[in-house]
Amino acid sequence: MNRAWGRVLALGAALGGLAWAAERAARWAGLGTVRRARSAQPGVGLLLQGGPDPQVTPPLLSALPAAGATATFLFDQAAARAHPALVQQAAREGHTVLPLVGRGPWTGPWALARQVRVARHDFAALLGTPPTLFAPGPGVSRVAAALAGRWSGLTPVVGQPGGAWGGPLRGRRPGALLQRSGTDPAAAVHLPPLLGNLQARGYEVRGLDGLRGVRPENWRDLPATALQGVDVLYDRLGGIHRIGGHVSSLFRVGAASYPLADVTVPHPQLPGGLTIRRGERLTEFHLDSARLVELAERPLAGRRIVTHSIRDLAAALQDDPACREHPAVFSISIFADVLALYGFTVLDLPPAHRRRLTWWSRTLRRAYGVSDPEKVHVPRLAVMAREELIRRHATHRGHPGVEG
Repeated sequence: MNRAWGRVLALGAALGGLAWAAERAARWAGLGTVRRARSAQPGVGLLLQGGPDPQVTPPLLSALPAAGATATFLFDQAAARAHPALVQQAAREGHTVLPLVGRGPWTGPWALARQVRVARHDFAALLGTPPTLFAPGPGVSRVAAALAGRWSGLTPVVGQPGGAWGGPLRGRRPGALLQRSGTDPAAAVHLPPLLGNLQARGYEVRGLDGLRGVRPENWRDLPATALQGVDVLYDRLGGIHRIGGHVSSLFRVGAASYPLADVTVPHPQLPGGLTIRRGERLTEFHLDSARLVELAERPLAGRRIVTHSIRDLAAALQDDPACREHPAVFSISIFADVLALYGFTVLDLPPAHRRRLTWWSRTLRRAYGVSDPEKVHVPRLAVMAREELIRRHATHRGHPGVEG
């Protein structure tokens, strides 16, 4: 191989690496893309991709109102032209209808922008109003979708692929956009139990038009996105997992060593209480910071959700074999005083520990856009005996327990 060909290959490899890095960065940041709703509303979006299909779409349109739900239909341009009545029926029945544009990784941003403009014209003719959002088709680059959105004036929408109908439901959190195939013949069979599962856990299933806090990601969202990534990594390394599976579930649990001096807390079977030793392995629970920030705008809803989450914790202490091994449960957070209302013993942290966590709390609040990031919220430790928490809070389990 001569030197010229070597340079060509090196340049190609460098450009390929840059393209790969840009795509990964675009998927992580999501700038200019709608990929979730931000609100205290207990809602999730259901995105049905493909169609309209005369065999599959009508049963879906029947199943959704029967469950009191709406969805977002992502319709192909060609299929929409072939079956305009189904497109209009979906919009008439209160569902969000958006064009699904492009297919495959080789769809460039210029071609995609041109297709989006054509789709906007076609769907405006069908629905009477032009769409403001579009969904990039399977395999379309996120970089191409973001650029096409800027050039066409429509914002791309990207849901969380959930796999085949009937499979495990992943990404189930308030504000999530759950995506499923709208042309799979199994859809009509599996949609009612999916809706029942979500609604049993307290979720409202809505189209994008019915979700509050729907907006594209911007630069101000990057710190919160990074912190959520840190949480995911921290949970994986620490063996921490979510509990509850309900829309009100705020807690993740794992095992950790008790960090303070020995303390004695109430215990229903021990008149003198339970003594917890420094370094003893206990169940530690962590709070969902992003969800708490959303709930700050609705304090009454926040109190109700904390109550549900405490019951989730009691259920986990009863049912989870790992939690049953530990005699007590604790948490370190700025919400320890709230936990005192539920019977926790609240303790001050050593000054160095408190300063470090106060700084981290302020960092979290800035990242999540809290209106008063400079306000001092002092972290403290809340602890309770396992049996005492079960005695107080495991008697009313009105929603599903450990998340599957």
